[in-house]
Amino acid sequence: MPKAVELYVYDLTNGLAKQISPMMLGIQVDAIFHTAIVIAGTEYFFGQGIQKANAGTTPFGQPMKKITLGTADVTGKMIEEVLLDLGARFKPSDYNLLFHNCNHFSNEFSQLLTGTEIPMEGITGSATATGFGGAGARS
Repeated sequence: MPKAVELYVYDLTNGLAKQISPMMLGIQVDAIFHTAIVIAGTEYFFGQGIQKANAGTTPFGQPMKKITLGTADVTGKMIEEVLLDLGARFKPSDYNLLFHNCNHFSNEFSQLLTGTEIPMEGITGSATATGFGGAGARS
Protein backbone atom coordinates (compact mmCIF):
# COMPACT_ATOMS: atom_id res chain seq x y z
CA MET A 1 0.00 0.00 0.00
CA PRO A 2 1.47 3.40 -1.00
CA LYS A 3 2.61 5.69 1.79
CA ALA A 4 2.48 9.49 1.67
CA VAL A 5 5.88 11.20 1.46
CA GLU A 6 6.08 14.70 2.92
CA LEU A 7 8.73 17.38 3.14
CA TYR A 8 8.90 19.12 6.51
CA VAL A 9 10.40 22.61 6.26
CA TYR A 10 11.76 24.39 9.34
CA ASP A 11 13.17 27.85 9.98
CA LEU A 12 16.13 27.25 12.27
CA THR A 13 15.98 30.88 13.45
CA ASN A 14 12.24 30.91 14.28
CA GLY A 15 11.81 34.18 12.37
CA LEU A 16 14.92 35.92 13.68
CA ALA A 17 16.75 35.84 10.32
CA LYS A 18 13.93 37.79 8.68
CA GLN A 19 13.98 40.41 11.44
CA ILE A 20 17.71 41.13 11.69
CA SER A 21 19.14 40.27 8.26
CA PRO A 22 18.37 43.63 6.61
CA MET A 23 20.29 45.49 9.33
CA MET A 24 23.19 43.04 9.54
CA LEU A 25 23.53 41.90 5.92
CA GLY A 26 21.84 44.58 3.88
CA ILE A 27 19.54 41.97 2.29
CA GLN A 28 16.37 40.23 3.41
CA VAL A 29 16.98 36.62 4.48
CA ASP A 30 13.59 35.06 5.10
CA ALA A 31 14.85 32.05 7.06
CA ILE A 32 17.63 29.55 7.56
CA PHE A 33 15.91 26.44 6.29
CA HIS A 34 16.17 22.85 7.45
CA THR A 35 14.29 20.10 5.63
CA ALA A 36 13.38 16.53 6.43
CA ILE A 37 11.48 13.73 4.70
CA VAL A 38 8.54 12.10 6.49
CA ILE A 39 7.18 8.71 5.52
CA ALA A 40 5.07 6.33 7.60
CA GLY A 41 5.23 8.59 10.65
CA THR A 42 9.04 8.74 10.72
CA GLU A 43 11.07 11.87 10.00
CA TYR A 44 14.47 11.43 8.31
CA PHE A 45 17.06 14.21 8.18
CA PHE A 46 20.79 14.83 7.72
CA GLY A 47 23.10 16.61 10.14
CA GLN A 48 25.36 14.37 12.19
CA GLY A 49 24.79 11.62 9.63
CA ILE A 50 21.34 10.41 8.68
CA GLN A 51 19.02 10.60 11.65
CA LYS A 52 15.41 9.67 12.29
CA ALA A 53 12.73 10.46 14.83
CA ASN A 54 8.97 10.25 15.19
CA ALA A 55 7.56 12.88 12.86
CA GLY A 56 7.34 16.30 14.51
CA THR A 57 9.46 15.40 17.55
CA THR A 58 12.88 16.56 16.34
CA PRO A 59 14.84 19.34 18.08
CA PHE A 60 13.78 21.69 15.24
CA GLY A 61 10.33 22.30 16.73
CA GLN A 62 7.25 22.35 14.56
CA PRO A 63 7.67 22.68 10.78
CA MET A 64 6.68 25.97 9.20
CA LYS A 65 5.51 24.06 6.09
CA LYS A 66 4.53 20.51 5.26
CA ILE A 67 4.65 19.75 1.54
CA THR A 68 3.23 16.54 0.07
CA LEU A 69 5.76 15.19 -2.42
CA GLY A 70 3.88 12.10 -3.56
CA THR A 71 3.60 8.49 -2.48
CA ALA A 72 5.94 5.53 -2.27
CA ASP A 73 4.93 1.88 -2.35
CA VAL A 74 7.70 0.68 -0.03
CA THR A 75 8.10 -1.45 3.08
CA GLY A 76 10.08 -0.50 6.16
CA LYS A 77 12.82 -2.86 5.00
CA MET A 78 12.99 -1.12 1.62
CA ILE A 79 13.27 2.29 3.30
CA GLU A 80 16.14 1.00 5.45
CA GLU A 81 17.92 -0.32 2.32
CA VAL A 82 17.57 3.06 0.60
CA LEU A 83 18.91 4.79 3.72
CA LEU A 84 21.84 2.37 3.87
CA ASP A 85 22.73 3.35 0.30
CA LEU A 86 22.36 7.07 1.09
CA GLY A 87 24.43 6.61 4.25
CA ALA A 88 27.52 6.03 2.12
CA ARG A 89 27.14 9.58 0.73
CA PHE A 90 25.73 11.29 3.81
CA LYS A 91 28.20 10.54 6.59
CA PRO A 92 28.71 13.09 9.40
CA SER A 93 32.10 14.03 7.95
CA ASP A 94 30.45 14.80 4.57
CA TYR A 95 28.29 17.64 5.91
CA ASN A 96 28.88 21.03 4.32
CA LEU A 97 26.61 23.96 5.16
CA LEU A 98 26.30 25.13 1.54
CA PHE A 99 27.07 22.17 -0.69
CA HIS A 100 26.06 18.96 1.12
CA ASN A 101 23.42 19.60 3.76
CA CYS A 102 19.96 18.52 4.92
CA ASN A 103 18.35 19.96 1.79
CA HIS A 104 20.56 17.84 -0.47
CA PHE A 105 19.71 14.75 1.58
CA SER A 106 15.98 15.50 1.45
CA ASN A 107 16.21 16.02 -2.30
CA GLU A 108 18.01 12.71 -2.96
CA PHE A 109 15.75 10.74 -0.59
CA SER A 110 12.65 12.25 -2.23
CA GLN A 111 13.90 11.34 -5.69
CA LEU A 112 14.51 7.75 -4.63
CA LEU A 113 11.10 7.44 -2.96
CA THR A 114 8.85 9.42 -5.30
CA GLY A 115 10.89 10.19 -8.42
CA THR A 116 10.53 13.93 -7.79
CA GLU A 117 12.85 16.60 -6.44
CA ILE A 118 11.95 18.77 -3.48
CA PRO A 119 10.68 22.25 -4.46
CA MET A 120 13.76 24.25 -3.45
CA GLU A 121 12.57 27.38 -5.22
CA GLY A 122 9.47 27.44 -3.03
CA ILE A 123 11.50 26.85 0.12
CA THR A 124 14.43 29.21 -0.32
CA GLY A 125 12.84 31.93 -2.43
CA SER A 126 16.08 32.12 -4.40
CA ALA A 127 17.83 28.81 -4.83
CA THR A 128 20.38 30.29 -7.22
CA ALA A 129 21.43 32.91 -4.69
CA THR A 130 22.06 30.32 -2.02
CA GLY A 131 23.76 27.50 -3.94
CA PHE A 132 20.94 25.14 -2.88
CA GLY A 133 22.00 25.83 0.68
CA GLY A 134 19.97 26.68 3.70
CA ALA A 135 19.24 30.43 3.53
CA GLY A 136 16.44 32.09 1.65
CA ALA A 137 17.76 35.50 0.62
CA ARG A 138 16.12 38.34 -1.25
CA SER A 139 17.82 41.56 -2.30
